[in-house]
Amino acid sequence: MLNSDCVIIGAGQSGLYAAHLLNKRGISYIVLEREQIGQVWHNRWKSMRLFTSRQFCGLPGLPFPGDPNGFPTANEMGDYLKAFAHTFKVSTRENSEVVSLTKEQDRFIVTLKDGDRLSTKSVINATGSNQVPHIPSISTGLSDDVLQLDGTLQSLTLVPEGSRVVVVGDGATGRQIAGGLASVCKVTLSTGKSRGLPPGTILGKDIFWWLNKIGILVADKRSVVAKILQRRNPVPCGNFNNRNLKKMGVRIVGKAQDCSGQTVFFEQGESADADVVIWSTGYRDHTDWLKLPHCINEAGFIEEYGITPEPGLFVLGRKWLSCRASELVMGLPKDAEYVISAVEKHLKTSINPEKLVVKK
Repeated sequence: MLNSDCVIIGAGQSGLYAAHLLNKRGISYIVLEREQIGQVWHNRWKSMRLFTSRQFCGLPGLPFPGDPNGFPTANEMGDYLKAFAHTFKVSTRENSEVVSLTKEQDRFIVTLKDGDRLSTKSVINATGSNQVPHIPSISTGLSDDVLQLDGTLQSLTLVPEGSRVVVVGDGATGRQIAGGLASVCKVTLSTGKSRGLPPGTILGKDIFWWLNKIGILVADKRSVVAKILQRRNPVPCGNFNNRNLKKMGVRIVGKAQDCSGQTVFFEQGESADADVVIWSTGYRDHTDWLKLPHCINEAGFIEEYGITPEPGLFVLGRKWLSCRASELVMGLPKDAEYVISAVEKHLKTSINPEKLVVKK
């Protein structure tokens, strides 16, 4: 059984950067990755782009290559993560899916799909909360004649040309899918409640440059500004705002309320017949492997600024972990420094866990 001070689950940007910080502090670790580093990004369709420009996609110590004002593709992000792991010699074990996490006395036991077990004093879950696509229950009303996909689709060519397509969900991914299919399919985009759709750039600068400049992105999640932002839930949409999508020929309708046969019904009495329905309706946490029920609720991991109820178990890289920027690469360094400090304190006090005090 492999022993280490810390096991990090997930080799995305959060897991790799946390490993880099642990290494700098002389703490032994191993990063476990279910697939290969960057694979989750390479699995997305080729033309998919991030809505933050390259200047905000790099981690400290390794700038993101290319035009800093341009918006990288998903493939570029996958390549960058590989480069980061290589540059900083991050100790990673790929193709190692975690199927169980338990705790025996003061040590966690991590069991992998291949049967291997690891013993560790601390664990950082860096898989993110966007693990499993959320598919609404109304999808069961569609007939077998309708091809159903979700926002993780690997290629837009999976949708036959000339299809009648309904994209449900108007977040960044849903809007890109609708725009990407508009030239070859008859596309309807189902939106949710009204929210802000800011452009990707304002006066030639990335909107995140402006938001960062005025402090909104890093405002604490309990601040008034952050609560307003959470309530309004704006989503940068690049060139895929309603006006541009309509110019592309996309029909914009309201919330999807029901499905029957090949028809999707929307609010205000509208409907659309479909050959293909793409559910881009968010994700949910995957916690089946976590055998510590006091750390889970209906929303997923229970945590406060990355600290879970179980001493030694931490979380990193989640929406609103501490602020709006927490789910972005640009917000990671601040959260990671805080969580790694908590890990270090836990390791120093693990003999007497009650001594662990982490102040925000």
